[in-house]
Amino acid sequence: MDDKAPSSSYYQQALEEYQELSKEEEEDDWDTRIDKTGCYVENMALQLCHADTNDWRQCLNEMALFKKCWESKGNRERVGTVDR
Repeated sequence: MDDKAPSSSYYQQALEEYQELSKEEEEDDWDTRIDKTGCYVENMALQLCHADTNDWRQCLNEMALFKKCWESKGNRERVGTVDR
């Protein structure tokens, strides 16, 4: 599996939605916060999978992609300083 293009239909759908979203002039606060994590597409793919299957166990690939992205972007350390 190529890190640039994971083999997940949910990932591909999320990537397309992200590309469309980035064309919009007005950004949603939530989308902006998620985008700043660097893992917007992985987050969206996980949400799309869960919405489609209604079972997290069927989304293990998407969950792993999100976790890998989250950790590679240093979000664990960043969020740890915010949570109380």
